[in-house]
Amino acid sequence: MAMVAAVWFAGPLLAEEKEDAAYEPMAVFADLAGRSWRGEGTGPNGQPITDIATYEMILGGRAFQSTHRLEDEPYGGRTIFFYDEGAKEYVFHYFTTAGFHTTGVIEPTDRGFKAVETISGHDEFAEVHSQIFVEGDRLRIETVHVDHDGVASAGDALVYKEIENPGALYADGEQ
Repeated sequence: MAMVAAVWFAGPLLAEEKEDAAYEPMAVFADLAGRSWRGEGTGPNGQPITDIATYEMILGGRAFQSTHRLEDEPYGGRTIFFYDEGAKEYVFHYFTTAGFHTTGVIEPTDRGFKAVETISGHDEFAEVHSQIFVEGDRLRIETVHVDHDGVASAGDALVYKEIENPGALYADGEQ
C-alpha cells in the first residue's frame, strides 16, 4: 500500500521534472561521475592494499554513489552522498560487506573534499577523518582512524589512477 501511495503522489512531480536538469548542489561531484579508479597504498593496518572504485550520479542527479572493492579481497562497500537541504551540508552513508556502516558529512575544499564519518558496528574504530585530493587524472586519499578510546592513528593512504570501467565489482553483477 505504501508503495502505491508513493508512486501515486510522485507521479505529478515526476511529470514536472526535466530529465536533463541537474540538481545544482550535486555539481561538486560531477567531475568524478562516470569514472573508475584503481588505488594503491596502505590500509589501516599498514599492509599494502589495492582498491577499485567507481563513481556515478544516481537518482536523477540528486545523489552521488561510490562503489569500491579491494582487489582480490571480499571487502568493499557502497557510499551514497546527497545534499541535505535542511542542514545545508553534504551527507553520506557507507555500507560495507563486513557488516559495519558509517554516516558522515563531506565538505568540498579547494583541492577536493574532507570528510568525517561515524562508524557503527566496528570492533576497533569509531570514526574516520579523510582528506580526498582531486589531482586531474589521479585521486589521493589520506585517512585517520579514531578508536573507541579516542586514540587517532594513521589509516589508509592511497593514490588512485583512472582506469577504464572495471566491470562488475561483485558477483551479483553490481558495480
